[in-house]
Amino acid sequence: MTGESPSSSLVGALKALREAKGLSREEVEEKLILGPGWIGRLEEGEIRPSLDFLLAVLDAIGASLGELVAAAGLPDQTTDAPLALDRDLAAEVDGDDLIVTFPYAKHDARYRLPGASIEAFEEVLEAMRDGLAKLSDGSDQDDPGIKRSAVASSFLIAIERWPQVNPSDIWNFVIARAYMDPFNHPAEFSRLDFGQSWKRAGGWALEEILVRKYQKPLAAHGIRIFIADGDEKERLVSRLKVADRLEADKADVFLTATPENDPVCFGIVHVKASFAERRTDDVPMSKALVDAGYFSPLWTMDGKSTPSADPFNRGELGKILDPDKDKDNRSAKRKDIEVDGYFSACFSYNANTAATPEDQDVAARIYVCDFSDVDDDHFVRETVEAWRRFDANATG
Repeated sequence: MTGESPSSSLVGALKALREAKGLSREEVEEKLILGPGWIGRLEEGEIRPSLDFLLAVLDAIGASLGELVAAAGLPDQTTDAPLALDRDLAAEVDGDDLIVTFPYAKHDARYRLPGASIEAFEEVLEAMRDGLAKLSDGSDQDDPGIKRSAVASSFLIAIERWPQVNPSDIWNFVIARAYMDPFNHPAEFSRLDFGQSWKRAGGWALEEILVRKYQKPLAAHGIRIFIADGDEKERLVSRLKVADRLEADKADVFLTATPENDPVCFGIVHVKASFAERRTDDVPMSKALVDAGYFSPLWTMDGKSTPSADPFNRGELGKILDPDKDKDNRSAKRKDIEVDGYFSACFSYNANTAATPEDQDVAARIYVCDFSDVDDDHFVRETVEAWRRFDANATG
């Protein structure tokens, strides 16, 4: 995954050849009927050209492929180290850390992955690649499960190898980027929009990650956490004692417990990578569940960063309440939880999220978690306590 890509040498040589021929960027664009800026972005390494594009530009400036290769001074592959494949996600060693690089809007983004090795990085990528490879053998009906499992397995390896790293950073800057790298997918899918596909696959995978990490510690308390299929979703939702009409397909992960061998659903976990669709998709159901006495937490990576060369994953929940200010400076999304109590609680796996202060009186609390102690973390403790309250109210 390290080593210098030949593309930077090629685009530098292409620029030199154009200038040697006495042509401006605009003149080349005029010849090829290109919109403004294409040659500039090509020469600055901001776009990855297809072979057809590269040959067309060479023809327009009156140069050959042989001239380009010679001008680029590419290494002799019989004697020099292998060239690195130019990928959407790559890493290089920087002391005890890795610098992970990926395209982010118009930027070539760099993220420092502390205490990580190339070997572990490649292990994470291989898990993604090997999982997605099964798409070639599966049917279209199998695709969601294959993608979900590939992403979940890759992430679970990553948090095991890098327990010191912010889980939300791993999710947003490594796993999402690995999924969107076309080279990690079978070649037959090379024309797909993997950014759009990620929104669905990532959502499915987060649900599986939640279940796989917490099913054992919750089972120790007699609680089952699981993803229900369509028919089971309908059955479980129909048995909830809620006045509002609930859409079963909006329910993500279910929580049941077994008093006297009769499973009772006492909660639904709303799983989100970010808050982008939370208001329309989750709030109405969650509010109805909370009002009816059910446990309805939000479980999220709280991922949010602004495109830049050095992105910072600040999340979306914003600042905590400042008691020294007259004006409530909290974001609307934080108020949805702490003031309005639309969710029973919020569990964020972004280390940059600000947790609700312990001494603050709120309708519901925001907790910051990681995966270092899932046997007794905030999510387990609050879920177990929610079941105890629910059971006491049902039998009291």
